[in-house]
Amino acid sequence: MKKLLLLSLVLGNIAFGAPAKKVALLMSNKSNEFFSVLEKSFVKEAEKLGYKVDVYDAANDATKQPSQVEDAIVKGSSAIVINPLNKDATEGVLNDAVSRDIPIITVDTTVEGVELLADIATDNEDGGKFAAEWVVKKSNLKPDEIAGIIHMKGIDGHTAHITRYKGFKDYLLSDEVGERWNELANDDSKYIELTGNFAQDVAQNALEAKLSALNPKGKYIVYNENDVMAIGSIGAIQNDNRFDLANFTIIGFDGSAEGKKLVDEKKMAITVVQDFEFIGKEAAVVMDNYLKNSTSPENYQIPIQVVMYPENSNPRK
Repeated sequence: MKKLLLLSLVLGNIAFGAPAKKVALLMSNKSNEFFSVLEKSFVKEAEKLGYKVDVYDAANDATKQPSQVEDAIVKGSSAIVINPLNKDATEGVLNDAVSRDIPIITVDTTVEGVELLADIATDNEDGGKFAAEWVVKKSNLKPDEIAGIIHMKGIDGHTAHITRYKGFKDYLLSDEVGERWNELANDDSKYIELTGNFAQDVAQNALEAKLSALNPKGKYIVYNENDVMAIGSIGAIQNDNRFDLANFTIIGFDGSAEGKKLVDEKKMAITVVQDFEFIGKEAAVVMDNYLKNSTSPENYQIPIQVVMYPENSNPRK
């Protein structure tokens, strides 16, 4: 009987092909529009290439991701594609995967201390600089007339926050922009940093709490490190009848459908746009090339260039 069962399994594999290789996709937050786009793009391409995809959602909780990586290892994943919430939290468990010859690809954000097959991400630092260049070159705002810059930050330890922060502020502190912009960016009373954790409600609450300290007649720039926080910032201003949204220059980052809509409605000035569909597809292609042909990218870092919405606001043209 056992011999017949074994023969049946062998014939079944011959007839229908070997089972598809299993790979894991670990998302930071599936409820975010862009990560949903990335997920669908990766899954569609990976399945077309013959893989079965297990999708995990950390729901913006970095403490969940190490156990999700462990689960992917236990389930026999041939590759792990991860959008990490924290650059350090998953280092140990991802190194365990690497020691088992499981290739790791990071998408949008990355980790440190891990040998990656690829890091496919928007050039977030350049995106931050891009936004600051627009402020200086295209916004028609003068540093002397600005009551303050409100910098709405993402999640501490998240590489997208770290790089988007650095690109924006470093440019305002550079010699290129001149002393007046430098002075504004160096003045802690005028360069106001708030933490929105990449979440709409957190950003809205943070700005609502700060508005009482602001000048109701002053002009402010609000740089949000994603569009979701920009929506929260707009909500905070609109809910306070002491302030006029027209006095706030709102900047977003991601190029989400809602972000673009707010630009069209003149509630937001610009949004820096990322191509998450391309990132998802590229991750599947890089993974497939490695698993089938042992081919690694020439450079493990694959930066995706940003664009701006609206296009005519591009400060580099």
